[in-house]
Formats: sequence, structure tokens, C-alpha cells
Amino acid sequence: MKKIRSNSIENLTPQLRWASEGQIEQIHFATLEVLERTGVKVDHPEALQLLKDAGCIVNEHRVRIPSWLVEECIRLAPSKIVVANRTGKRVMPLEKNRTYFGTGSDLPFTIDLETGMRRRSTKKDVELACRVMDYLPNYDFVMSYAIASDQSSKVSDLHQLEAMVSNTVKPIIVTAHDEINMRAQLEMAALVAGGKEELRKNPFIVLYSEPISPLVHTNDGIAKMFACFEYGVPVVYTPGILSGATTPVTKAGTIVLMNAEALAGVVMAQLKCKGAPIIIGGGATPMDMGTTATLYGSPETMMNYAIMTQLSQFYGIPNFTEAGCVNSPVPDAQAGMEAGNGILMAQLMGANLVHDVGYLEGGKTGSLTFLTMCNDFMDNARYIGGGTRIDEETLAVDVIDEVGPGGNYVCHQHTFDHFREEIWMPKQFNRSFWEVWEEQGSKTVEDHAADLAKEIVATHVPMLLDETIRQGLNDIIAETEKINKDL
Repeated sequence: MKKIRSNSIENLTPQLRWASEGQIEQIHFATLEVLERTGVKVDHPEALQLLKDAGCIVNEHRVRIPSWLVEECIRLAPSKIVVANRTGKRVMPLEKNRTYFGTGSDLPFTIDLETGMRRRSTKKDVELACRVMDYLPNYDFVMSYAIASDQSSKVSDLHQLEAMVSNTVKPIIVTAHDEINMRAQLEMAALVAGGKEELRKNPFIVLYSEPISPLVHTNDGIAKMFACFEYGVPVVYTPGILSGATTPVTKAGTIVLMNAEALAGVVMAQLKCKGAPIIIGGGATPMDMGTTATLYGSPETMMNYAIMTQLSQFYGIPNFTEAGCVNSPVPDAQAGMEAGNGILMAQLMGANLVHDVGYLEGGKTGSLTFLTMCNDFMDNARYIGGGTRIDEETLAVDVIDEVGPGGNYVCHQHTFDHFREEIWMPKQFNRSFWEVWEEQGSKTVEDHAADLAKEIVATHVPMLLDETIRQGLNDIIAETEKINKDL
């Protein structure tokens, strides 16, 4: 099943493997059995017809997909998808072991940067989060982070795209309420890109759409995906589940069901458009059986993601996963531990699009302070993922001989030449002695992160859009709101 991929770029460090090759194949065959025996529910008329014409057994909305068709469509799906930034520069080649970090979308609450109080999120919070991510180097792509709850609910997703594209040049992953709003967002993206064909050549937006677990593919979810393929825009089509609630409680059972949902999406995508750029994976979080909370920061979640990343590499299809999202309600020690562990694992397992960085309270609350703290967590993970350089220069045998027994290396030229690359230097962590730390104000990591976030918000100006484009975006939003009101 593995594809030969000469264009892949490996991490210098050995890749984290959570399952053997035989176990990955076992999961694959179990997935094929689910799709062929149990099948999926499909609520989209065109998709149902495409599946029936391709040889699936269709009984009203229940579709059983033969194994040969699944494997044929896996081979058709592209193994490399390149995402551009707002200027058309191709900056995110999604391929094996290329890892990119970004936040998630649609957080209903925000911890206010100035007051420290938790409140409802607004469009301004989307703007500020994107400005912070535009500045911080370890965020490779953005999602809205907050919900524009102060805008009309019928077009709040369009307002979020307008806020994102106006406050960062980085690639954008969007959500959409329905097909109408998705098509409006595609028009907005085409306007920014300089036309539909320019967007097709260098797409800077990606859609995030979901099936509904267990095994339901909705009309809206498929319609949004199909609309994107008309523009050549990539689609993340991945389930978001709760183990023990919407999937089996076992980790292996969770992965099989999620994989079945994702591969059904691959089949529909390739039947609609051969070579359609689809991204698999998903949110594999267990449910706390005592509180019903979604356990974003748990070890089980990252264990699931490790195997799901291996599966996507087995298929040769880019993947979408998550890290840096925590259950702690505030940016405390628990948040740092949960976020740091997840981000490091995502880097070492070679995941592609790693979203939800900076989520607090199990995906309910955002904080610019925590968003800024996570920049150092990602920097740390990337440093470790870069591996140890071992060559004649770094082995330093001649240097050791020059210094000799009892000497020191502090003033040696070799130290000056290499200490910046050999010793990781965080931007916000404290490494001073106690007395120096007190003299500098006894600030915590959270204090430093809040100060940096405030500085970015006050001083960073992203690359501005042309006024004609800004007006065009507002016109599309207004027209879409009118269409929604008339329905």
C-alpha cells in the first residue's frame, strides 16, 4: 500500500513509531472490513450517485464500499499538497515528515489580554490572534482561534475569514457554516488571490470539514468539500470524535472507526475529482467518563495521533492532527506540560498540519498569552526534531587536543562559532539566578508572554490589503447575508 515518494524530506532524528508495520496493516484491513460490511451513511445526493456508479452497494442512504475501490482511491489521492500564503508564495509543502503548526478555530471564550477576565469572543479577538500569529515565527498557518460572536450568526464565518486575511499573510484554514457560505469564502479567496485561476495555482486557504461520528457523512459537509475542489482548494476532511461516546473506547477501535470515516471521504473526493487534494486524520480525543470533558491534553490522545500519522504515511496522504491544546482553563503548569508534550510528539512523529495550538479548557477558551507561550514550546520541539549534527567539526577532536586536560572552552573560537546553534535559547523562559530574577521584577513565563503579546498587538502591522479588495470582501459578506435572510 505504501507509495514511493522520492520528494519526501526526513527529519534528522529517527521518527517516532507507535505501531509496527504489521499493526498498521492490521488497522488498514480492519478499516476495509468496516467500510465493506458496516458501511457509512451518506446524505449528499450527488455523492450517493457517484458511489453507486462506482460499484458500491447503496441502500437508501447506507453505502457499503468495496475494498478494491477504497484502495484505488487511496492511490489516486495526491501524496503532496502545496499550500501558498496570501501573496501566492508556496510555503507549505505537505509531505512526509514536514510538520507545520497553527491554532484552531471557533473558540467561544477569550481571556482578555488587558483585564485577565474570561468573556465571549468577538471579531476583534480573531484579528488580534492573527496579528500575533503573523508576527510569531513558529506559527506556520492560522485558523480563526475565536468566534466572531458579535457579528451576524448567518455570516460570522465570513467575518472570520475577512479578519484573518486582513491580519496575516500566512496560509489560512477556514470553517464554513454551509455550502452557500463556503462558496462565498471561495469568492473572497479568489478576490484576494487575483482570480479563480490564481487561487487554483496557489491556494492559500484550506477548508476544514467533518463527517459526524459514527460513520455519517452530511449533505453540508460533502457539499462544502465538493465546492472547494471546483477551485482546486485543498480540503481537510477529518472526524472529530469522543472515544467511548462516538467511537469504541479502545484506542485501536477509535482509530479504525476514524480511519473508516476519513477513507470514505477520500473515496467520495476522488470520485468527484480524480486527484482531488484531500487531507486525512482527525481529532482523536477520549471522553472523561467522570466529567464528560473532551481530553485534549491526555496521553491517550497523542498515542492515537502517533498511529494515525503512521497510517497517513502508509497511505501517502497528508494528515491533519492536533497538539498544544490543553484541558487546563488557564496558562499554568498543567497547560505547559500538556501543550509541550503534545507539540514535541507531533514534531517527532512527522505530522503535517498540527492545529489547535493555544487552546485552553478543552477547546473552549483562548488566550493571547498562552498563544505566545506556545511559540517557545514549538521552537523547542523543532530544535529537538532537528537532531544532533555529527561531523568532523562538531566532534571537535582537534579542539579537545588544543585545550587539553584542565583547560576550558569558554574563550575558544570553536565555542563562539557554535554555541548559538548548539544551545537552544528560548525567548520567554527564565534562566537567571534568583537574585537577578528578583531584580528584573520576579516575572513568570506567563508574565513575559503577556508582555510580548501586548507589544505585538500594539506595534505589529501586518501586510495590508488593497482598499479595493477590502471593499470587495465586505460586499461579498453583505450579499451572502442577504441571500441567507431570503432563504
